[in-house]
Amino acid sequence: MRFLPFLVMFLFASSIVFSQKETTSIQSFYPYKNEIGINFTNVLGNVLSLNPNNANSPYGLTYRRHLGKTSFRTAFSLQVNNEKNSDFENGFFVTRTINQTTSQFRIGLEKHIVLNKRVLFSYGFDILGKVMTDNSSVQDSNGFGTVTFTSKETTFGGGAGPMLRLEFKISDRLFISSECSLYGFYSSTTENLEFGNQPSEQTKSSDSNIELLLPQSLFFNISF
Repeated sequence: MRFLPFLVMFLFASSIVFSQKETTSIQSFYPYKNEIGINFTNVLGNVLSLNPNNANSPYGLTYRRHLGKTSFRTAFSLQVNNEKNSDFENGFFVTRTINQTTSQFRIGLEKHIVLNKRVLFSYGFDILGKVMTDNSSVQDSNGFGTVTFTSKETTFGGGAGPMLRLEFKISDRLFISSECSLYGFYSSTTENLEFGNQPSEQTKSSDSNIELLLPQSLFFNISF
């Protein structure tokens, strides 16, 4: 499943490259200015009974605005997780609460090269951002009182890097695409710990990395 999007795009491209060559303008390739993309990797993996867990794009929804030979591109994702459970352990009633929110976004510009009337190659540069909050608490209660342990964690991150994109045109309104990128990313995390009436403790950490992401996600794009 890891290289399925790349294989699909390669097969489409190969079938067109060996067909009759025709000169196509960017205006003919993109007759509409706006485009919304949906990450279709999981659906395709389920249909083909494959495991799509290797798909590494964090973005479920993308938007592009075509400006001639250049397009403005953006993508985002949002994940919210709220959990609460209670049980009885070692003579204590224990209540656990977890509230997690993760949002990621990407903005950039890409330049197009029309290979033929069905296949387009793009290259560009992206700026990335990430905000994550993780608030959790554990409350122990018995006949003598209640003790609460609370952890509040906040992460801010940002990065940038170049990208390459291959897109196949099914019709004037429907396209499929996959891409690869080389992103550098830096994030900083602050965590505040509180235990009962004790003074809070704060810890800070940071992380940085450079990662090459190969084509592992397939997007269906709709123009309007």
